[in-house]
Amino acid sequence: MGIWKNHVEEEKQQNNIEDFTGKVVEVHSGDCLTIEKDGDFKLVKIYLASIKAPKLTNDTSEAYGWESKESLRKLAIGKKVKVVVEYSKVVPIKSGEIQMNFGSVFLTSKNDKNVAAAQLERGLAKSNLHKDQMSRYLEDLLTAEKKAIDAKLCLHSKREPPKIIFNDLISNTK
Repeated sequence: MGIWKNHVEEEKQQNNIEDFTGKVVEVHSGDCLTIEKDGDFKLVKIYLASIKAPKLTNDTSEAYGWESKESLRKLAIGKKVKVVVEYSKVVPIKSGEIQMNFGSVFLTSKNDKNVAAAQLERGLAKSNLHKDQMSRYLEDLLTAEKKAIDAKLCLHSKREPPKIIFNDLISNTK
């Protein structure tokens, strides 16, 4: 029948990225960044493993979405990091499929501080647990999230989130 004939190929495709060091060049959201690898200078988009930050799009933003992105940007942009690739998965999209790489990112200048744990500790992300795909640093992540829950920070508070108002100085006013 050939039902499982592509299974090995998909497994190889999912694990084609290894641990690396590099510099953070872009922050897309509170749980996703682009890192320029040392040596070959390739850009790699990494999603922080086992956490979920509020969504931030051009049209709408979930509560604390902007704060989460800004927190990660201030913490990591331009910094040297060590990336431990945890897992990858292929996700279908309208025009085909993309490979999403999930990993743990550590700031090498701050005693290997895990940026996912920092986001959780600030209350700007929540843990996102899956049965088969979890970070190997899950205990640290859950401890950091517990601190934010106990302190009732941001996402864990009952307060109304701050309203973000932007003045767009570039758009055409006509």
